[in-house]
Formats: sequence, C-alpha cells, structure tokens
Amino acid sequence: MQVVYLTDIHDNFAGVSSVLNQTQADLYILSGDLTYHCFGTDEALFRFIELQEKIRNLALQEGANNNDQQATLRYAEKARDGLTPGLLEAAEGNEYLKLAAEAHQELIRKYQTMAKAIIATQKKCFIIPGNYDITLQGTPVAPYSMHQKSEVIDGLKFAGYGSAPIFTPGIPEELVVPFEENGTGNKLASKPMDFMLAQKPDVFILHNPAYGTLDKLPRYGHCGSQGLRRAVDDVAPCLVLSGHVHESFGLLKLGTTFFLNPSNFGSVETVEGKQAGGYFATFQLQSDGDGQKFLREVTWKRLVGGKIRELCQIKIDKKQRAAESILDEAEYSLMGNFLL
Repeated sequence: MQVVYLTDIHDNFAGVSSVLNQTQADLYILSGDLTYHCFGTDEALFRFIELQEKIRNLALQEGANNNDQQATLRYAEKARDGLTPGLLEAAEGNEYLKLAAEAHQELIRKYQTMAKAIIATQKKCFIIPGNYDITLQGTPVAPYSMHQKSEVIDGLKFAGYGSAPIFTPGIPEELVVPFEENGTGNKLASKPMDFMLAQKPDVFILHNPAYGTLDKLPRYGHCGSQGLRRAVDDVAPCLVLSGHVHESFGLLKLGTTFFLNPSNFGSVETVEGKQAGGYFATFQLQSDGDGQKFLREVTWKRLVGGKIRELCQIKIDKKQRAAESILDEAEYSLMGNFLL
C-alpha cells in the first residue's frame, strides 16, 4: 500500500491540491492543523485574542475550571446580558461573540476549500483535527474524518486521534476538539490511550505525538502524551504518524515501531522567524500472509514552487534495518538528519 502523509497544513490548501494532483497513492493522510488563522485580517485576529484573554481570565477568577472549554463563551454571554457590571462591558461581551461567530464561519469556509480539493481528485483521504481546528463533525470535511475512528485497508488497521493538550489563542475555545488527558502515573486518565488500547491498530494517526517520540520542543523538552505512549508500548503498532511539533521531525524506530513526522506542510511563524514548510512524506506498508505488518520504504519530500522535490529515501528490510539515501543534498541540508 502506498500512502502520502501530510501534517500541519496551516491553510496551505493550494499545496494540498498540488500534492493530490501530482501523486498517485492508495491513501492520503492529513493529521491536523488544517487551518492556521480564522480571521480575514490581523486586526480582527488580534482584537479577538485580546478579548479572549481578558474574558478567559475573568471566567477563571470567577472559579471556572481551566479545562472548561465553555467558560469564555458563558462569561461573554453574561457580559452581553449586563450581568458582569464593573468587570466586562456588555459591548465587549457582544463583540467577542460576534468575532467568535465570524471565526466559525471562516473555518467552515476553509474546510469547504479543502473538501473541494479532495473531491476534485476523488482520492481516498483520512483527516484528523489539530489544535488549530474545530470538530470536523458537521463540516465539509466530515466524510474524511478519522478522529476516534478506525478502518481496515488491505489487512492494515488504521485508527486516528486528533487535537493536542494545548490552549491555542485565536480559536473559539468552545469549538476546539478536546484532548482529554490528565494526571500521571497510576492516576493517569487518558481517552486517547483508552481509544487506541481498545482499537489496537497497526497504524496510529495522531496530531499530538506520544511522549518521548518526536515530541521535543527547543528550550522545553518532551511534550508528548503519556497516555499515547502507554498505548504505543502496549499495542506495538508497526507505524505511528504524528505532527504538531514541527521541529521534532524525522523517522524514528523504538522497539518494533517506527515513528514518522515529516515536519510542517504549511508555513508557520516562530520566534526564530517564518518557517516555510512544504514538507511531507510518502511510504509503503505491507501485510504478509502470516499477519506480519511492515513499513517498507519512506521518501521525504518537499513541495517547492508547485513542484515536488525528493529529499531522501529510506529503505527498510524485513529485519527492520533502515538505510537512507540523500536525493537532494541542498534541500536536505536545510533541515538536517531525517533518519534518527
């Protein structure tokens, strides 16, 4: 089975269309952060973030739980109705609600653009949401959603779990897909873990990585999910796909499991400046007669100026030994090692 894998799309829908049209595969997987901004202007975005922070803090001061995704919305509605005198003006509550509604409509429009690109090519796609996305249910890309779902193709079971445990400013909180995990050790409660343990897939499709696997942030350290790591260790899938941490890219092998993050497909703004993106990967999966599942070949690619460039290719034998060949020295050197 040939698969094309993209993550962290960040509004690069034209790029997705280019990849869909220029490649042939049995399956296309997009693992989250389809969108990046949900306002037409920076002015509207910054005003929404300003109001969101103010109202969220007031709701927390009133006793709202930090994980309560409805708290900001409820407090804005109270302000609109004149129930927060001296704390938040009715006009500010109303403005927040108006901007949140506009953001919702903009996100729906973006998902429509994505859906049109897929429909035009009739390619089979799996999509999960990231922390910049809202629930895909009821949106134009809902038919492709693999969030908390599984499917078997050619003897290989895929299961998806999207989102990430991080507050993302600029997105209406009440619309964000929750990543329900808290606690540590014996007190760990994790819906992503429970889902993957129940499904026991051959391929995990994630936005947020499992702890200790392609999840290291500069100046911070590992930020992945403890629950997903437990699920990976227990299930031992042949492949785990993730994104979210753009800097922690590559192909990693732990035990009998490979982990793949090709880095961000869409551009992203960082403290170091703008990271252009365009990166994605293709890979081959194989299921043999005795039920063994194998990752056979991975090619790291980049879409540059509308054309696809192959950076390196990794071949994997049946003993899971991997060998890398660099195909584009100039492009490869921009990012560094891919086979980890």
